[in-house]
Amino acid sequence: MGASIRGGGGMYGSSLGRGNPLVTGYRFVERGGFISGLVIGGIFYLLGATAAAMPDSTSTSTSSYLRTNDRGQTEQVTTTTYSATYSRSPEEREAALKAAEAGAKDLAAYRQQSFELDVFTRDWFGSTLGDARGYRMNFLLTAFTGKWFIVETGFGFGDVSAIVPGKDIVVEEKYVGIPIRFIVPWGPLYAQAALDLNFRGLDFGLLADDEIETRDVDGKRMRVDPVRPIPFTLSVNAVLWRLHLSVGVETARPWTGQFGYVATAGARF
Repeated sequence: MGASIRGGGGMYGSSLGRGNPLVTGYRFVERGGFISGLVIGGIFYLLGATAAAMPDSTSTSTSSYLRTNDRGQTEQVTTTTYSATYSRSPEEREAALKAAEAGAKDLAAYRQQSFELDVFTRDWFGSTLGDARGYRMNFLLTAFTGKWFIVETGFGFGDVSAIVPGKDIVVEEKYVGIPIRFIVPWGPLYAQAALDLNFRGLDFGLLADDEIETRDVDGKRMRVDPVRPIPFTLSVNAVLWRLHLSVGVETARPWTGQFGYVATAGARF
């Protein structure tokens, strides 16, 4: 748990090429805990319970007839009937529900998991350092553990807005997607390659709106720069007793030469 800072043309760099916000905030990372397992297990149970309760087939039928209303006019009345068929027995549905419950418990108890939460602020430790507000979180489970490296993946979402310094531009970043982490441990150090596959950015900006949106931000009218980055980050992390330090390079648009940096410092509990 600690502090984080981002700068340069990384994840929150303006797509208009007119400057890059300085993004500061607080970071919480949990490894081997229960948050990701609890959330993913809960989603798994809801999906299983929904599947167990759904009918095996549905059908729709309509019927029409003519009638005379109070004003002596002839009108057509149409009735739509929806029906559902449940071919599975109550015992089979109960078994499916119990299987979903057992799977959810296993996921909740799974300890090879991690959770990442970043909260960004323009009031970093009581100062005016920082141009962004919002949050970003990832829920990850270990997909592979080997002797030389570890792979984690899961799902995440976030919403961050950042003011470009000296410009009437606010960068708005939306994120819903799949985070992927490739980790190589080496004694008290470990290297990490991180890719956040943002579903909202898979068009690579080709489907951007032609209309220019403006918004009042802190009493000032600003142009909205909607970005949907798919950031790639390379970082080196040091785990020194109760300290955790990290520094890395990040880009969301390598084809334009926009690269930024990311650094974190925190305490381990």
